[in-house]
Parts: sequence; structure tokens; C-alpha cells
Amino acid sequence: MRSNSFPNGADFEDQVPALVRLFTDRLASYDNDVNRTRHDVGLSELWAVTSPETRRHLLLFVSWEARHATADGKETPSAAGQYAWAFTQYTSSWAEQHPDGDVDAFCAGPHSARHAASSLAFDLEVSLETALVLAARAVKPEAQ
Repeated sequence: MRSNSFPNGADFEDQVPALVRLFTDRLASYDNDVNRTRHDVGLSELWAVTSPETRRHLLLFVSWEARHATADGKETPSAAGQYAWAFTQYTSSWAEQHPDGDVDAFCAGPHSARHAASSLAFDLEVSLETALVLAARAVKPEAQ
């Protein structure tokens, strides 16, 4: 049975912001190029040893952060791009329907995006790329 904590005892919810910062830093080091970033050996190895629960939570967290973003015309159509777009749309809709909701409520709630993220978390390649696309979208408004 897998634990929801890391070796240092922190819960996966506590680790997600640190992982998001790592993703953002790595994206920045590759000029926000998702394709190059996803091939970063250290990042892909870390993603592989990260629990599916943490991967799910990170997908939801970055979709919350990217809920106001639009697709970048330079992005290539891929399964990850389609997932990212679906997560962005669903999260935006959820936020409109729950004006008092926050990222914690969104990540914990039983809804379609959580079920999709739970399933996607087991596909290491597509989930990593999806998370990176969403993370890249989340930081773009600040960069512009």
C-alpha cells in the first residue's frame, strides 16, 4: 500500500507547491518549451517516483492556476494538449459555478476533472506533459 506522505513525513498536498515551483523553474530554463522540458531527465525521473495521488493533485492544482489561460498557438496538438485544454475549460467552469471556491476545494471535490486526473496520473508521459502545459499556461499571464 502506498503512503500519501514523502520520506520526510510531509503530505503530498504540502509537496505540490514545491513541485510546481520546480516545474516553473525548469520551464523557464527551457524558455517555456514544454517539449524540451518534459525530456529533462531529472524531472522525468522525479515524476516517475512521485505517487499517483501527488501527480493527480498537481494536475488539478496547475489546472486551477491556468483556469484563465488560453491555448498557445505554438503548442502542438497532442493528447497532453487536449487534456490540458479540457482541464482548463472544466476548471474555469467549476470556478464560475463555485464563486466562493478555492484551489483546495477544487482539488478535493468529487468532479469530472478529479476523476480524469486520477486516471491520467498513471500515464507517466502524458501526465507529465499535461502538467507542464498547464504550468506553462499558468505563468504566461505574468510574463506578458
